[in-house]
Amino acid sequence: MNSPRHEGHLPASTVGTRPEDAYRRRLEEIQVLTTQLENREKKFVYARVAVFLVAIALGCICLGDSDVSWIWMLLPGGVFLLLLSPHTRCLRNLEKHRNVRDFYRMCLNRLAGKWSDRAETGMSFRSDAHPWSQDLDLFGPGSLFQLLNECRTAPGIRTLARWMTEVPQASEVIDRQKRAIALKDELALREALAVVGDPISWKEAARLLDSWVRQPARRIPFGILLLSSVLGIAGIPLVVLILMGVLPVSSLLMLMILQGPMILMTRNQIRTVFAEMDSAEHALNQLSDVVILFENHVFTESALQTLQDEFHNDGEMASAAIRRLSSLVRWLNNALRNQFFAPIAWMGGLLVLLTDRLEHWRQAHGTDVQRWLAATGEFEAAVSIAAFHFEHPDYCLPTIDDSTVGFQARQLGHPLLQKSACVRNDVSLTPTQPLLLVSGSNMSGKSTLLRSIGTNLVLAYCGAVVNADEFRTSILQLATAMRVSDSLQEGRSLFFSVVQRLKCVVDLTMKPRTVLFLLDEILHGTNSHDRRRGAEAVIRSLVDRGSIGLVTTHDLELTRIVETMDGRAENKHFEDSVQNGQMTFDYQLRDGVVQRSNALELMRMLGLDV
Repeated sequence: MNSPRHEGHLPASTVGTRPEDAYRRRLEEIQVLTTQLENREKKFVYARVAVFLVAIALGCICLGDSDVSWIWMLLPGGVFLLLLSPHTRCLRNLEKHRNVRDFYRMCLNRLAGKWSDRAETGMSFRSDAHPWSQDLDLFGPGSLFQLLNECRTAPGIRTLARWMTEVPQASEVIDRQKRAIALKDELALREALAVVGDPISWKEAARLLDSWVRQPARRIPFGILLLSSVLGIAGIPLVVLILMGVLPVSSLLMLMILQGPMILMTRNQIRTVFAEMDSAEHALNQLSDVVILFENHVFTESALQTLQDEFHNDGEMASAAIRRLSSLVRWLNNALRNQFFAPIAWMGGLLVLLTDRLEHWRQAHGTDVQRWLAATGEFEAAVSIAAFHFEHPDYCLPTIDDSTVGFQARQLGHPLLQKSACVRNDVSLTPTQPLLLVSGSNMSGKSTLLRSIGTNLVLAYCGAVVNADEFRTSILQLATAMRVSDSLQEGRSLFFSVVQRLKCVVDLTMKPRTVLFLLDEILHGTNSHDRRRGAEAVIRSLVDRGSIGLVTTHDLELTRIVETMDGRAENKHFEDSVQNGQMTFDYQLRDGVVQRSNALELMRMLGLDV
């Protein structure tokens, strides 16, 4: 079976090439090929219009002159049919080239920081209850998911989202890194994946692949299948005899009546199978197109070869089996929905035969489907992470060291910020000094620092490079409390929501994995006395349970907590300055406690008399 690649030259090797240059060069090549195909398609249109006009002219001549035979009409008809196939092929190739062109435009826009308008935002994976996804802009417009995602199928999209929201084992991260590094320069594979049809509704396909395949097969009884097939085969000579005038057309009615008992005895099974299969054909075709790319590609990395082996079955490849299932689904849909084909399917016994063939497919491959879907998802997610590797050659590969607890990053920046706006800082958390308390005025960079740590840690877990010069971490249970708000509908106050979120963070320390906590403006929403006592209790509890992390505040009273931590905590701060009536920030992390607040100055700048 041919893979769904477009015609034309594949992209050259990208090793050592700047991503912008590789994308732009390939875009120019594709644009030339696309223009050529557009010109060719126009010629086909002109030719078919010309043939149509000739046919009209010949028809008029035949009507006006009885000596001119209507057989001449076969000439334009034949030419029209001859043009149909190459024109269809040209249209198909043109669509694929346009998809590839759009892919490279998307890549260049992404490098320019324009990715928030992409269709798939991952919003369905967003959860306020998750320990970190809501606070780190993982899903939604302008999110990390949008920046990373190049998946085409629902299994791939789900896998990428799972990588971003689960704490993996160190060995899993190492495998993801190996796969991403091996795929980093595989621009041809990424291009071929982009040609596959756009992500579509997987609702019905998910029901089919997650539910139907797991149930035991229910084959049609052999006697019913045999009798229905014999009657269907007998219908062939019956139709021939009817056409020859030997038998009346009413003989077909007798054949439908004879097929009736077999269909009635299996009607519940036919109805059940059809309900499960309805509208799954397009998703199955898309899945097959993606699977065949990974089946046929030559991989040298053992971690990729292990995944590829999941598609190899005894006697039949996964893509061929999925394509066959899609074909059976299409035939069954036509047999039950197409008003012209349905009577033929009834008389020919296709309703019974197709139902049994689908049950046979489930019997043969039902236990393989989940493995195929998992491997497809892992491959697609790995390609997305590999693209991030390729597009960020200045980022570093994280070192995953689970032998000792800790987090160290040198020149750490936020991966969602453009390079021109990204300020980098050093962060170090160890068992001997597990806490940094960061003070600073409003808008000085405290929250961005927390999100830089959390977002880069998520990238590291996905096997991606991170925005830092050096990055070393153990596998940590990430937990954040940043964007906490009240809820009018649920009757929750702001302070109640804050406490509830902190309770979730503290509860995570009861699990075996060391917690990395990132707390922004801890216990805001209550008075300063209660805030200091409560914050000190929460922070001490987290540190005493072996957790590491950062706490930010603009309340200088809270910075005194460090004095009670016996050297296990350190104060850091961000500064601001006012020059010519303008407030400026350098977003550089400094030692010690901030010495001034900008709240009053900011109010004066906005015209308030304070």
